[in-house]
Amino acid sequence: MKIAIASFTRNGCVWNQKLCAALKKHSCEGYALEKYGKEAGIPAIAPSLPAWTERMFQEMDAILFIGACGIAVRSIAPYVKSKKTDPAVLCMDEQGKFVISLLSGHIGGANELTEEVAAVTGAVPVITTATDVNHKFAVDVFAVKNHCEICEMELAKEAAALLVDGKTVGFCSRFPVEGTKPEEMIPEEAAKPSMGICITTSEEDSPYERTLHLIPKVITVGIGCKKNTPAGRIEEKVLAALAAAGISPKAVRQAASIDLKAQEPGILQLVEKYGWQYRTFSAEELETAEGEFTPSPFVKKITGIDNVCERSAVLAGGRLIKKKKGSGRCNSCTGCGGLEGSILSTIFVVGIGPGAYEKMTIEAADALRNCDVIIGYTVYVDLVKEHFAGKEFLTTPMRKEVERCRLAFETAAEGKQVAMICSGDAGVYGMAGLMYELSEEWPDIEIKVIPGVTAATGGAAVLGAPLIHDFALISLSDLLTPWEKIEKRLLLASEADFVICLYNPGSHKRADYLEKACDLMLRYKAPETVCGIVSQIGRDGETSRTMTLAELRNTKVDMFTTVFIGNSQTKEIRDHMVTPRGYRYE
Repeated sequence: MKIAIASFTRNGCVWNQKLCAALKKHSCEGYALEKYGKEAGIPAIAPSLPAWTERMFQEMDAILFIGACGIAVRSIAPYVKSKKTDPAVLCMDEQGKFVISLLSGHIGGANELTEEVAAVTGAVPVITTATDVNHKFAVDVFAVKNHCEICEMELAKEAAALLVDGKTVGFCSRFPVEGTKPEEMIPEEAAKPSMGICITTSEEDSPYERTLHLIPKVITVGIGCKKNTPAGRIEEKVLAALAAAGISPKAVRQAASIDLKAQEPGILQLVEKYGWQYRTFSAEELETAEGEFTPSPFVKKITGIDNVCERSAVLAGGRLIKKKKGSGRCNSCTGCGGLEGSILSTIFVVGIGPGAYEKMTIEAADALRNCDVIIGYTVYVDLVKEHFAGKEFLTTPMRKEVERCRLAFETAAEGKQVAMICSGDAGVYGMAGLMYELSEEWPDIEIKVIPGVTAATGGAAVLGAPLIHDFALISLSDLLTPWEKIEKRLLLASEADFVICLYNPGSHKRADYLEKACDLMLRYKAPETVCGIVSQIGRDGETSRTMTLAELRNTKVDMFTTVFIGNSQTKEIRDHMVTPRGYRYE
């Protein structure tokens, strides 16, 4: 997402820079009033705020105003057109207390971005869309996440209103999305209400009296044409081929052809007009396409391959739906893109927290409720089973992480929504990294990481406040990291006087590893350094205690224990472990 951030005060500029640095998964550009921007090294809002806003509306996916809500509203008012095209617009006060989703909450992603900004700033996220505040199914959010286009926006509003009022709407899909529907949706095979949602590639497919069509972008158009065929002629033939197949142009995701047509002006104009991706293949690659194709001696003479449009559609999309249509200068055909016509699936990589359901984030719980299949290490699946009845559960034992991830992708490829669960946070010694590493084999499956409370923060809360200042998080497991490297990290973190949090401090095979780690840390830390341990964080049988580093050396721990070693300032206060930040209060 391309985000423009505008600030109007000195303090707003501070937030501007922090957010540009923190929102790393996005592309952020900061702007400020000239008199404050010069001080902070931020480009000026120029030549005027109205002109700047107009340009951002055209170029950016989102705009965040750091200032008064009135400034934001008056700035965007002349340029607001449609929820389908308007960028997301947010407003945050210059103290960072509140961040408000103003415009394009669902389709534009303003609501989701509001939560992200709030997570960075500590602000209260203000989201006012009725479906969100009532925790109801949102048609436009579903459409965006499943790469569908909403055909009838007024019907989408009507469906949302019905759901907010506690009523039901129909639901049917020509694609495998079974199991993802909320309770408010009545399947097609049941009694039909007058209003319903249909996921289909045809706008003529109307099973309800009032049918809201969601068109998934799963179609590939194969194109073959003579040199310099006008774009209008190509468009005419493409639309005719789609119409003959009963497919809406809104369902097209990409066009495909031979690499000789990579710079064909008419094709390039067409894909730009409709916003389609464009892929090309060599004659050798097209030769590998499987199926029966309409041969052309002329095409073979020119390109070295007997058919361009049908072969390119199949190679890029999966299976041929409609054979080539056209004559003279242009031929076109349609192929099914994506996963043989399935809606793109999402794998949610979910951090479930320490273990107790009440310590799971709302976002994590929602993801598990809305998925079809929950996959994880056997112990972690057992922790969530009772709270998510009716789901399909798949497990693998310890040390089967690669197999577990592949199982998640294979299950998602069947058209199911999958949750891969991890204890604590998925990005802290969890499965998020491995899932991304393996994801290149499944490019059509999306990944969304949902954070959770990790053992470091969960255990710290039990002990008191040991991680208030700088700390290092180190795992003592040498299964994937050589012990020599772990030793170096322990020594350097100790020399730098970090608070150190240890994961995986011991097991049956590594019974002396904590003792060895303490000996290393004692080279730079005093024996009386305040330490603490927490076992079974957030689960039945949770225990904790504080001790000195010298005492810790002789303490027995296991894989379900998290160890905290203080810095030179850490002290014991009211039987709790506390590391002062350095505030002056006397």
